[in-house]
Amino acid sequence: MNEKRTAIYLRLSRDDRISSESESITSQRLFLYQYAAQHGLEIGYEFADDGISGVSMQREALQNLLRTIQDGRIGTVLVKDLSRLSRDYIKTGELLENWFPAHGVRLIAVNDGVDTGIRSASNDFFPIKAVMDDWYARDISRKVRAAIHARQIGGLCTAATLPFGFKRNGTAIETDEASAKIVRNIFDQYMQMHSCHAVAAALNRAGISPIRSGSGFWHDATVRRILTNPAYIGQLHLHKTEKLSYKSSKKRAVSEAEHIVYPVPPLVSEDLFSAVQSCILQNGHSRGKRDWLSGRVFCAVCGNLMHHSGSGSAARLICGGRKRRQGCNNPSLRRELLVSRIVCALLDDGVPEPEKHLPELIERIYISEHTVIVHVKYRHHGKMQPKSESRQLFQADM
Repeated sequence: MNEKRTAIYLRLSRDDRISSESESITSQRLFLYQYAAQHGLEIGYEFADDGISGVSMQREALQNLLRTIQDGRIGTVLVKDLSRLSRDYIKTGELLENWFPAHGVRLIAVNDGVDTGIRSASNDFFPIKAVMDDWYARDISRKVRAAIHARQIGGLCTAATLPFGFKRNGTAIETDEASAKIVRNIFDQYMQMHSCHAVAAALNRAGISPIRSGSGFWHDATVRRILTNPAYIGQLHLHKTEKLSYKSSKKRAVSEAEHIVYPVPPLVSEDLFSAVQSCILQNGHSRGKRDWLSGRVFCAVCGNLMHHSGSGSAARLICGGRKRRQGCNNPSLRRELLVSRIVCALLDDGVPEPEKHLPELIERIYISEHTVIVHVKYRHHGKMQPKSESRQLFQADM
């Protein structure tokens, strides 16, 4: 078996790059190579994540480091300090207390005086240091959010991307005439056709490039987003969502009263915009009440979300990849059939009146040509306890 080697791990976040040159990847590398030379350690591997927050563990170089450790090729890991490894105190503790020892790995965090290969009082203080690193990440996140909010209130546009039809000129937002012409055309066509699907089809027939290059086609949902966006009457809404936590990428929608409206050049008149909104409501194109299946049904072939097509008893669930012509051939499935089969399976499982509690009982659904896998939120035999299980409830009869 090959002798285990020493690896160094380097990480730099955007905040580090702004605050201190001493934290640069080059500086960390030089510092660790000097330490290794002084302590007789021969470095065989180097892993570096540049510009990535330590809050997330899903970093490419870090994951490569952990995989190499699992392969049995690394016996010692050198980092400048524990915050390079992680700014999540729970994940840091899990690595140092469990994962590294289980894989026979010695961790040395030089500036923090942590060396798991020796008995030292300094090692006993690493939980406190990990908590402080976590607090630092929380504090930075709070300050960044506050700074962005202050800029929005101060009249600056902080949108990462602008709606179709606009462009930046320095700090100013201007009309992009080429795409603005398409936006105006969409509003005019909708007033004639009264159908988002028909407008999307007309755009596709005309060979007009879609908003996102690569998707290939216009879709009714894209048309609807344009038609209902108040930016086109000069009101660009900012601060529409906020992160649930500095450790999570998930966001929640904030109330419209909390939105910050940034003025932009209007592309259509308020009268036309109001007429379109009334027409959308009359034609039933508003989002209305969201179907409980929305966001829970996935194609088991390509992994894309499955979308509703049609209405009533004719409604079907179709793979988003197939709908966008991305090569998936997974057949669609009747919504009515899916729901009835789920209800029957839950009754057989001992769940009383499942049709009344489907949103609370069903977590996710994966559909392929002959199989439906349902993740349920209860223990087996209908015991209503909060535990998720993934079970094949039935074979899909296409």
